[in-house]
Amino acid sequence: MNRKNSIFLVNKYDLFETTFSDEKIPISRKNEVILEIKRYAFTSNNITYGVIGDTLGYWNFFPAEEPYGIIPVWGFANVTLSKNEYIIEGDRFYGYFPMSRYLKVMPKKINDFGFIDDSNHRRKLPPVYNHYSKIIKYADESLEYHPLIKPLFLTSFLNYFFLQDEKFFDCDQIILTSSSSKTALSLAFLLSKYKSKDKKKIIAITSEKNMQFVSEIKFYDIILSYDNAEEKLKRLKSVIVDFAGNSDYLKKLSDHLGDRLKHVSLIGLADWSSKTNFKSIPNSKFFFAPNHAEKRYREMGIKKTTLMADELLKEFITKVKNYIKLEYYNDPKDIHELYLKSLKGKIDPSKGYMVKN
Repeated sequence: MNRKNSIFLVNKYDLFETTFSDEKIPISRKNEVILEIKRYAFTSNNITYGVIGDTLGYWNFFPAEEPYGIIPVWGFANVTLSKNEYIIEGDRFYGYFPMSRYLKVMPKKINDFGFIDDSNHRRKLPPVYNHYSKIIKYADESLEYHPLIKPLFLTSFLNYFFLQDEKFFDCDQIILTSSSSKTALSLAFLLSKYKSKDKKKIIAITSEKNMQFVSEIKFYDIILSYDNAEEKLKRLKSVIVDFAGNSDYLKKLSDHLGDRLKHVSLIGLADWSSKTNFKSIPNSKFFFAPNHAEKRYREMGIKKTTLMADELLKEFITKVKNYIKLEYYNDPKDIHELYLKSLKGKIDPSKGYMVKN
């Protein structure tokens, strides 16, 4: 099958079952725009979208015929057809896309910076996912990394300021699981940047094979292996920010820290196969970034929040791009293998996986 005219579909009830489906350019009506997706990133974050697709509505963004769903991704697209007088063919946008070639949108709130997709089925979904940012011609060189890092960085940006608002739950150390992941590195960067003010120890927990990669980036004070972290982890007042989603392991850490564990932020679900119920882990709460984005916009203002996040993102990409190299995929077989590797948690943290149409 020609990859350039196909949609990657996942069985919503068995994430290991996938297929490619033929795709034609959608028919557009007045005010509608057809975006041609040029490239997008695939990370463990996209696996999280699939794992909690029903719970948080991720399957609803790009509907497919049962039992299949389309996992959302972040990437770039060009306007290939416009029936909207304010959107010009050839314009380029960054945003939330299906794993396919085309996306039909109904732009509203159009300005120099982008638009909101007002398609019927997306109106009740979190607005943060419905905004498409216009790419200006003189965009900075970090732009190529945006699909890979920006959505993950923004989650950690919001988590950092949530922790700051909560005065870090009066903890002495902040423990990051799956600390080689791009979302964890984003938070570690922010904690490291503001360490002289916050005065918190930054602890990494990662697999043995990723310890060197994590140590080279130099955001963490202490790096521990999953194999023996409980033996070496000091029983100080702690916050855990969990990017792995391994509830069995999280329960072990919780038991080790006891009443000194003040809060657990549940962010990632890359390791979705564990059996322990998250509700059994004291002081744990799922961190849903879109809700925190709305809160931050209300308190700080959209413009100020966006400018601050963009500046920090640029600084973060400058620091990590020498350690994370982009790799591009196009062949259906390779895309399928990349998806399965991500599903099994076999991703190499030193690579940034991009799909190119």
